[in-house]
Amino acid sequence: MVRIEVLYRGRKVELHFEKDKVTADDVLKALGLSRQYAFVVKNGEVVSEEEPIKPEDQVRVINAISGGKNL
Repeated sequence: MVRIEVLYRGRKVELHFEKDKVTADDVLKALGLSRQYAFVVKNGEVVSEEEPIKPEDQVRVINAISGGKNL
């Protein structure tokens, strides 16, 4: 079992996974999010969905914001 701490919306969230290898996509799914609406930052860098995440990594999940005015 792997335990990952994630900073999401200003709060620390502790996620538990029943497998040995965790990816950024696993983190998003555990939070009920998709890559379309959020992205994962690992140790200060935006990472792809396939990026492995380890318990010692600093992980943040940031919601993508869209909007604006169509001209």
